[in-house]
Amino acid sequence: MSSQILNEIVQDLNAGRGFQDIFDSIYARMRGVLPCSRMAVSIYDPARDLLTLHACRSDGPTLLNVGYSARLGGSSLEPLLRTGEPRIIPDLEEYLLLKTGSEATRLIVREGMLSSLSLPLIARGNPIGVLFFSSRARSAYTPEHATFTRTLAGHLSVALERSLLIEELRSSKEHLEGILENSADAILTVDQAGLIRSWNRGAERVFGWPASEIIGQSVDILVPEELRAAGELKRIREVVERDGYLQGLETTRFSRDGRRLAVNITSSVIRDKSGKTTGRCSIVRDMTKVKRLQSDLVRTQSLAVVGELAATVAHEIKNPLAGISGAIQVIADAIPARDPRREIVAEILAQVRRLDETVRDLLVFARPWTPEPQPVDLVEIIGRVTSIVKQQDRMASISLRCDGPPSLVLSADPRLLQEVLFNILQNAVDAMPRGGLIRVDVDGPVDSAVVRVRDTGTGIAPEHQARLFSPFFTTKTRGTGLGLAIAKRMIEAHGGRLEIESELGKGTEVKITLPRETAALPTNGQRLGGPQVQAPQLS
Repeated sequence: MSSQILNEIVQDLNAGRGFQDIFDSIYARMRGVLPCSRMAVSIYDPARDLLTLHACRSDGPTLLNVGYSARLGGSSLEPLLRTGEPRIIPDLEEYLLLKTGSEATRLIVREGMLSSLSLPLIARGNPIGVLFFSSRARSAYTPEHATFTRTLAGHLSVALERSLLIEELRSSKEHLEGILENSADAILTVDQAGLIRSWNRGAERVFGWPASEIIGQSVDILVPEELRAAGELKRIREVVERDGYLQGLETTRFSRDGRRLAVNITSSVIRDKSGKTTGRCSIVRDMTKVKRLQSDLVRTQSLAVVGELAATVAHEIKNPLAGISGAIQVIADAIPARDPRREIVAEILAQVRRLDETVRDLLVFARPWTPEPQPVDLVEIIGRVTSIVKQQDRMASISLRCDGPPSLVLSADPRLLQEVLFNILQNAVDAMPRGGLIRVDVDGPVDSAVVRVRDTGTGIAPEHQARLFSPFFTTKTRGTGLGLAIAKRMIEAHGGRLEIESELGKGTEVKITLPRETAALPTNGQRLGGPQVQAPQLS
């Protein structure tokens, strides 16, 4: 009978069942051949010198439950693991009188257990735990029981070791998967056919595609057309296969919404057990914000130098220019009304005024901007500026539409905002000599205010877009090229951003983002937004 049960247990072990299933099966079978009211297994952790209850079955309620831990050193179980010999306690109540500090024994006695049989679990010569049998009868266990269960303990040790190894592998796998899944960087794998095979949450955040949509697609979907044509992916693959890795490649990729992302890529080869290359794993870090900050820093430093030069030049020109203007005006007054020379003098005065406007723009550009914020209604300011723009003759063929909330209050300098908005709307008008549509859309998320000005004008050539905010750059026949540079500085002085997107032949969108602070409306009857706007003198 005993040999038959052992054979059945061995079959369960060889079937690859989980440890808890095997444990439950052993408990059910052992109750037929052994006094067994309670059966338990504890795991030994040598690093912490702890025995922890790992599995337990009983014919009644339990007080000593899975998860209970106690130190092995100095306990009565220490000799058992050291010698490898079973231990029989015929009377647990008597034993407890001698070992008053044994909390585990106290608990199983309270459960009604009166005798016990304990066997060490040894795997490859090392103790890994203890197998416990307990009975509600005194002197329930004999040396024959110990001999029989010793064989059982050997088989159970194999199952327990395997279970612990599987659990360790599973835990390690989950730990690594957690690191990969929750990395802030995009981590993806690509097979030899160039198809994406894995895609972590970082990749979802960086690129915008969920894993369910992107896995199985070609990695080409992330790469701009010009880089695909230049063979960048082929070069990456060749370097990775030759050297085993590629580190710190700075390049460009596309997000799901079409944005170009500045990225830094580190890629490593993936090989199977035979050493055959099966693909590559890439870590992609989004460097767009860093690159923007670096660009802004360089631009700020350049603007500071240009500003100092502009201020010096403007002051040196302004006074002589005033003298020239006054002298020409005196000459003009002395020329008879019908004298043809008056037209020449009038043109000279017009050019002098144009130079004066340029000097004025230089001084505005060179001025350090310190906004004087106050509660203002952005929608009201936009209304005032658009009413002035609409008065121009050129607006006869241009439609101007505004959309947004009835009011949007934020803390800002109304004078600077008015100048920026006028300049942007004026640029939109200039871009539509044959007429078209200007849309001004306002949105107010919780922490910011966003204004979008869209036109259906001529658009801006791609080669010019990188220089739009550069001082003195302009595509117009008139103007200083300082308008957008000044507008950007005014918005940045508020802690905001000014961005431009344009497509040649289709139009331009200017996006202004301003931080939105909590601001109370004035209660003294003063209109929001300060004084009525006057058309600013920006070229």
